[in-house]
Amino acid sequence: MFVGPAARTRTRWPRLLALVSSVLLAAGVILVPPTSALAVRSTQTTAPLRPVISFPGGSSIPEGGRIAVRFDADGDTTVTRFRYAVDGAHPTSEVPVGPDGTASVLVDVGWPGEHTVHAIAVNGDDRLSGLSVARFTVSVVWDLRGWALDATTFLPVSGATIRLEPGGGEVVTGADGYFQFDVEPGLHTLSGLHAGPPSLSGSQELLLDGQGVTFDLYLFPDSGSRGVG
Repeated sequence: MFVGPAARTRTRWPRLLALVSSVLLAAGVILVPPTSALAVRSTQTTAPLRPVISFPGGSSIPEGGRIAVRFDADGDTTVTRFRYAVDGAHPTSEVPVGPDGTASVLVDVGWPGEHTVHAIAVNGDDRLSGLSVARFTVSVVWDLRGWALDATTFLPVSGATIRLEPGGGEVVTGADGYFQFDVEPGLHTLSGLHAGPPSLSGSQELLLDGQGVTFDLYLFPDSGSRGVG
C-alpha cells in the first residue's frame, strides 16, 4: 500500500514529541503551563474563604433590640456577597460585599438566651465557601412578668396590688392585669390583693433564675391565698 508524504509526517509527529519529552525528562526538564494559566485555573476552581463574623456593638443585646452583625471576606477579593441566617444552618438572606470586603446588617433579636448566626461567602462564579458560625446572647430586661387573673372568670384584674418579697417590689395592675419585676435570682413570694368589690387575693412561691419567668397569678375570692401558674 502506498503511503504519501503527508501521512508519513502525521505518523512521525507523535513519535517525535514522545522522543523529545523523554530526552527533556531525562535531562531533568519539566514542562509546566505558564504562571498566568495556573492563576486562571486556580481562580476558577478554588472556593472562597470562609467569612469572618463579628458583632461591632458587642455580642450581648437586651430582649426586643437589634444586633449589628458584620461579615468580612478575610482578604478574599473574589467574594461578591454573603449569605446568612439567624438560628438556622441554611443561609438564605443575602447582602452584597462593600469595597472594603465587608458587609453589615441589623438583625432583630428573639427570645432570651443564646442565638447563632451562620454565614457563607459567594464569589462571582457562584462558588460557595465553608460555613462560619458565631453566637450572641439576648438578655432579659425583666426577671418576672405575668398577669393577675380572676380565678372565677379568668379575666384580667385591674387595680390589683402585686408584691414580690423579698425585695419589696410592688406594682398596681392596669386594665390588662399585667405586672413585671426586675429582681435578683432566688426564692421569692409573689402575692396579689384586690380590695374589691369583689375582694380577691392570691400568692405563690417562685424560684427565679435570672433567665426570665412568665407567671400568671390567679386571685381568688375572700381571704384564700392560693396561686396557680
